[in-house]
Amino acid sequence: MTDSARFNAIAQHLSNYFEIFFWIVCGVTIVLGLLVVLLRLREVSLQAISKAAIQNILFSSVVVGQLLLLLAVCYLFWFNYYNPAPVLRFPGDVLADTYWVKDDLEIYFIDENRLQSVEINGRNKRDVLVAADPVKEYHFSPDGEYLLVATSREIYLIDRNTEEKQLIDSWGQPDAVGEWKGVISGIRWAPDSRRFCYEVARWSSYSSQNHLYIYDVQEKQKRTLQSPTRRISSLYWDRAGLNLYYVEREAKDTSVHAYAFDVNVFRIPLVSLNPEFVAKIPYDRSGIPTANLTVRGIDLFLEGNVFSFSPGTARDILVSDKGKVLGVDDDDHLYYVPREWFRRRLFRIQREARPGDIARHAYKGGDLTITQIRWIPGGRYAIIHHRYLGLLVVEPATRKIGLLIAARGNAFGWYDKNFLVHAGTHPAQ
Repeated sequence: MTDSARFNAIAQHLSNYFEIFFWIVCGVTIVLGLLVVLLRLREVSLQAISKAAIQNILFSSVVVGQLLLLLAVCYLFWFNYYNPAPVLRFPGDVLADTYWVKDDLEIYFIDENRLQSVEINGRNKRDVLVAADPVKEYHFSPDGEYLLVATSREIYLIDRNTEEKQLIDSWGQPDAVGEWKGVISGIRWAPDSRRFCYEVARWSSYSSQNHLYIYDVQEKQKRTLQSPTRRISSLYWDRAGLNLYYVEREAKDTSVHAYAFDVNVFRIPLVSLNPEFVAKIPYDRSGIPTANLTVRGIDLFLEGNVFSFSPGTARDILVSDKGKVLGVDDDDHLYYVPREWFRRRLFRIQREARPGDIARHAYKGGDLTITQIRWIPGGRYAIIHHRYLGLLVVEPATRKIGLLIAARGNAFGWYDKNFLVHAGTHPAQ
């Protein structure tokens, strides 16, 4: 190893512990300053104290050492922020596998008409469901025992322990002339994982049909909800799992009213399945007025959304459960904040122009080739979705990166059994 490489390696090692190093330097500086002030207050000059040779040498060493520490802090700052990070070459610098990963979290992803899974260390890849139509979305139950998978025409219930698959519903085949179309949507698990609700909609150029259902997993029974006069946009369970709620919004003239919407809240008790009006709430946004509902004793179970995955709802998770941060800076570097606030650049992300774009007009040369970044539970590894290579696993602390699957997996996700505990929520048993 050359002297330059050895020096850079030492600087990189110190960078990993920059925050600790920084506060040590600050502490020594404060102590030294207090010492000088105290000596001045006692009217004892430094020259008188340093008359003895040994004392003079010790004092000089402290001052020189402190200056060196301050210079080292400044250099580490420059080294990490302004010294260009090496470009990670795709696919040359990407490891061919992830067998080095010390975790076995099961990752799920959609590949056309298949829902597949693989452990994050690359082992045990399997088909969870092979359907006749493209898979649209999948939803874990809050207790992790079941999985709902919706295709463009059907909805399946999968027991994750036995791998038993059950067709719950389908909007059927198009009619003879192919005019009928349909969709299954609005899937939501109850907090006790015993029931879920969903909507089946069919339409053509001359009519439409919308049906809302509640399915009981234990009794294997489906119940139909009474359809209100207006179509329900989305249903929400309360935390007790005894009622469903939905809202209707009426836009208001903000030049006359101090708020933008009147939110009408309706309840659907499981006992009767008949919608009943609950309250009209003035609200300044189009979302759900959760605080206003809580005041009225209505506690909605909204945490279940984190267990739902579809291509249209892909989301980054840039902060791990350990507080570590990943992000992309203005120079397209993927950076890593291991502890508090000091950024460490990992590598530069490539850009690629979209087909039909004129290179000189494309923003920074095109779109980033990395489309999604998500920490996995534990805060050691993150998953990156590369537009062409597939799913990559990166260990930010070591800048190690490997290929998990070569397929262009969409809507990758997993079940995190500790999420509801971290959120202060416990699903009903």
